[in-house]
Amino acid sequence: MNRKGLLIALLLAATIALGIRALHKRHGSLLRNRLFASRLLFTHDLYAPWDEDGRPVHAPYPPSYGLVMAPLLLPPLPVARVLWVVLQMTILVLVLRRLGLWWESLVPARAPPAWIFVLPLFLVSRYLLRDTAGGGNNLVFGGLVFLACCRPGEERGEDRRPLLGLGLGLVLAAKPTPLLFLFWLLLRGRLRTAAVALLSAAALHLAPILILGSEGWLEAYSRWGRGVYLYATQADLFARPALGFPPFTWMNQSLRCMLVRFLGEVPPALALDGPLWFQGLGWTPEALLPIRGAATLSVLSFFLLRLSRLRGAFAEAAGPSLCFAVTLLLSPISWKAHHVRLLPAFFTICAWIALAPRTSRHRGLLLGFLTAYALACTLLSEEILRFALGSAAAGKDAKNLLQSLYLVTFGCLALLPLLPGKLPDEPGEPPRARSPEDGGRQGS
Repeated sequence: MNRKGLLIALLLAATIALGIRALHKRHGSLLRNRLFASRLLFTHDLYAPWDEDGRPVHAPYPPSYGLVMAPLLLPPLPVARVLWVVLQMTILVLVLRRLGLWWESLVPARAPPAWIFVLPLFLVSRYLLRDTAGGGNNLVFGGLVFLACCRPGEERGEDRRPLLGLGLGLVLAAKPTPLLFLFWLLLRGRLRTAAVALLSAAALHLAPILILGSEGWLEAYSRWGRGVYLYATQADLFARPALGFPPFTWMNQSLRCMLVRFLGEVPPALALDGPLWFQGLGWTPEALLPIRGAATLSVLSFFLLRLSRLRGAFAEAAGPSLCFAVTLLLSPISWKAHHVRLLPAFFTICAWIALAPRTSRHRGLLLGFLTAYALACTLLSEEILRFALGSAAAGKDAKNLLQSLYLVTFGCLALLPLLPGKLPDEPGEPPRARSPEDGGRQGS
């Protein structure tokens, strides 16, 4: 069996195994998504109390999210779970295929080594397994965004496949977090794709008016918009959020949660026991607000600087990868499973390592980063900790302690300066031919 056949066999085996696991899931994101869609279509009480704390099913999502998830209501729940796994794995294959095409656009005469596919999959495996367990949308939504924005073979200013913007538009209708990708498309001169994304998203946001009526639509969107604003501007992140938005949890690895954990004071109810636990510096929420704002502006400024320095065909994967990293950092809600979207970033790094001279200092730095990430973020999962410590309770406590260190957030932050932005030259070879936008020789 050749390498391609082996890869197909492994993916089929993984799809079957994940589908069987999904059938045994009793709760999870897919069930809540079906309920949200059902409420939009049949009862119209989208944000009515649902759980024992009186919170709605999906407070952070707009009404249009119910339309996006409505197809899940067509099959029975067990069938929907299996079909969603199939969709997740299909999107994964399409993303890997697009990354393979990106490699071919860099070095047409050289086949990509297998390890640059395997290692990124391993690095996100923890998030991938979590996302596929209960029907999460992170792999599907992230894949649709990436497929719309990574366009190997198209020069800057070319926009040959604008209908790819429909995928981005679908995701923008479900959640507004991928807004940075619109900026990326405009930066690459793909105005038609950006227009398709915006128009399709706008249509989906307006469509619930046909179900809720103009008054109901306005009421639902006003509540959702007010909740988003209050959540994004909330000073004390340890306090109970308004309108049923998610309270503070160690699983939220956003930049703002990391800042208040280390610089603020963690309430006794959230404090943990263990040798790795330590209290924050004790700054007040009011004192932290300008710090959080300055950190957001700093990340955005550095992000824009990095985008301005991307060059040539390498930018097609590097640009969306940076957008994913910054989106994960700045989103008020950034669960660990969301970080499955770092797959293109890790592939970009592995591709650069494969092409760089062995004596390159940056190559060694990137290898060190990938090793540290694998040890701190991939291998230290709850399942492994539970096995190592001998009990489920000890494994969960150890997981929360590690989450309180925000290792995943630090890994995401490290990607901003470390992610390569241009193609290296092989040792002893003349510089490769570049597209006109490359602007000269690119070294490591």
